[in-house]
Amino acid sequence: MLFQSGQLFFCILLFITVFVVCKWVFRKGWLNNVVLLLGNALVLTNIVRPQSVLILLIVAVVCYGAGVLLQRKKWRWLLALTLVLLVALFAIRSYPLVWKWFGEFWTTNMKKHFFSVEKLGLSYILFRLVHWLVECRRGTLRTHDFLTYINYLFFFPTFMAGPIDTLNNFHYWMHTTRVRFNARMLLAGVGRIFLGAVKALLVVPLMLPYATDYQTLLPHMGPWGAVLCAALLYSLYIYIDFSGYCDMAIGMACMMGIRTPENFNNPYLSANIAEFWKRWHITFSTFLKIYVFKPVIGLLNRFPIRKCRMMVSVIAYMLTFFVCGLWHGCTLNFVLWGLWHGLGLSLYKIAIGIHSPKPTRLNRVLGIAATFLFVTVGWILFNYPMDELCNMIKLLFG
Repeated sequence: MLFQSGQLFFCILLFITVFVVCKWVFRKGWLNNVVLLLGNALVLTNIVRPQSVLILLIVAVVCYGAGVLLQRKKWRWLLALTLVLLVALFAIRSYPLVWKWFGEFWTTNMKKHFFSVEKLGLSYILFRLVHWLVECRRGTLRTHDFLTYINYLFFFPTFMAGPIDTLNNFHYWMHTTRVRFNARMLLAGVGRIFLGAVKALLVVPLMLPYATDYQTLLPHMGPWGAVLCAALLYSLYIYIDFSGYCDMAIGMACMMGIRTPENFNNPYLSANIAEFWKRWHITFSTFLKIYVFKPVIGLLNRFPIRKCRMMVSVIAYMLTFFVCGLWHGCTLNFVLWGLWHGLGLSLYKIAIGIHSPKPTRLNRVLGIAATFLFVTVGWILFNYPMDELCNMIKLLFG
């Protein structure tokens, strides 16, 4: 999205130049924040409607006030209330199924005003707000500066699809003044953007027609071969496309002297499904672990079921990846994809509890192959709506 308009791309490069000069010459944290705030406003109002940015800003200000209060009072009810309201607002805006509950009132009133905010980047804003609120109550944040907080939420390189940074990390890189290191980061960022652009703009378009629709391959091979080839291509396509965007986002941030977390680490070389989720969309899986999986474990440990630790883990995995599936989309195929991975993690947990295989080279190769096959089957659920999945099954087994 940031690279589809030549004019916007030029403006981004010009802004990055201005920001780097200000950061190197003046070395003032507040000035860096002001300049970055102007840059974020310039870029985001070119890719989403200004009204959407304004609505998100209002929500951000309210959450900032709640976070500051949570830092002082540690009220659990305030944290719970704020999180419930945030998730409810996100669900109302994002899921058509919820719209039906409001009937005509949604179309005539809600959709035209507050809920007219665009979905682009919305879920990543939600993640950062959840992080802010929870960590404020825990008292782990190093800064509560309002400008740093707003820039953290609306940081344009990572606004649309991550990586999901932490406020502490963002604050550290915003205020560091190590000029030599920043110069190296500037050059590294250029290379990272180039790598991401090659992936997203050159490689992905070659794969896209065949990866996303197996029917384009039916004239050239049988149904089984078409589905298999399309599934394998989709596994490569979604990784190359997503990692390509992350490369460009990380590169832009790096040019500005801000190091964001890595999001991928050769996930298809994982020897098991647990390792896969430590390598795939790393910042998202880390978010799920900290803010969904561990709280569910803590909740279940309050009940007698805590005596069966394996059952606690299985329930936590299934609930966490049910949420993961719903986050990607409210249709049944996304829910099934999430539950597929929850089931895989649960079975792996049970299996290693019974018998842990020796870490030999052969076992690793077999594990990589099995994990890639498991993930590829999951991508079929992820890619096709339920009606197309049913047609595919009829074609293969009918």
